[in-house]
Amino acid sequence: MRLLLQCFPEPQEALGAPVERLLRVPRLGEACARVLHDWEHHCDLANEERRAQQAGVSIVAYEDLSYPAQLKEIHDPPICLYVRGDLLTLQRSMESLAMVGSRQVTQYGVATAKRLATELAQSGWTIVSGLARGIDTICHTATLDANGKTIAVLGSGLAYIYPPENLELARRIVASGGVILSEFSLGTRPDRHNFPMRNRIISGLSRGTVVIEAGLQSGSLITAAQALEQGRAVFAVPGRIDSPYSRGCNALIKDGARLVENADDIREEFSVLPSLRDTVLRREQSQREAEAQILEVQLGTLEYKIWQAIGDEERDVDALVELIDAPISSILGALLTLEIQQMIRQLPGKRVRRVPGRRAVPSLSSR
Repeated sequence: MRLLLQCFPEPQEALGAPVERLLRVPRLGEACARVLHDWEHHCDLANEERRAQQAGVSIVAYEDLSYPAQLKEIHDPPICLYVRGDLLTLQRSMESLAMVGSRQVTQYGVATAKRLATELAQSGWTIVSGLARGIDTICHTATLDANGKTIAVLGSGLAYIYPPENLELARRIVASGGVILSEFSLGTRPDRHNFPMRNRIISGLSRGTVVIEAGLQSGSLITAAQALEQGRAVFAVPGRIDSPYSRGCNALIKDGARLVENADDIREEFSVLPSLRDTVLRREQSQREAEAQILEVQLGTLEYKIWQAIGDEERDVDALVELIDAPISSILGALLTLEIQQMIRQLPGKRVRRVPGRRAVPSLSSR
């Protein structure tokens, strides 16, 4: 999407554009180009909007005020969210914690999940989970029983609540001022490939992720790994060393996750509620300190030329294309490479700027 918006001033221009022009977009294959060209054969937009309205579902786009600011920080935020429930709850992700775990649980896991979710909800946290069987269901339910707010992120469209036995729980979440949401269109059925994708939203909405009971193959470990990639805190509840349902949590603790015995262990990490000002200030201070350290990065010929052309000010991408003598696809590919190397940042309005604390030098092969 990002590359398409760099090549087409308006999103509508990308839809229905000639296949030949779409193929000039870096990393866009022929199959995807043909779908975009014939998009009306693949998507009934009017019917989708009508179904959403009839179901009381809001379609929240990335640019909308209701789109959670914290979710925008992750590497690949959803283009839009299908939302049923209170949009204000969705906006308050700065006060959210993800709580996840295994679908198969022990009595220890049930009791621990109930206790932690109840205490955290009573402290003002919004609890985020995936509406799955086991720990997810327990955390959602305990939060509601404590008169708290909870957000359920689905791996299917909102027309297909999964698992089906949690349909009443989903209704209760919405009725209590919470939210159920999905990045998938309304008619998307549950699919095993969708659930790892939705996990990045669970962690991306949240200040931290708490793993309560998980085996070594649990999808909860995917959520924890994505939380780490997103720069969020990860907590894990220790379990019995002979229990297969605790091995994932114990492994997380070995790898540096904070050990959780009670809700205070989590609250201490985010000292001020509900604004969490100290945490925000600490993060900003760490960022300033990191930016103060100059990092030297070797760049290829085109990347180095673009780096020099950007200079110390914000630059328009179209202006760079006109300034640099290279195919547009090569320039856009080089811009993406620079972003991946954390040398530049994309800004609204097709503009870019350098990341502070970076110094570029041409690689030996390009000198």
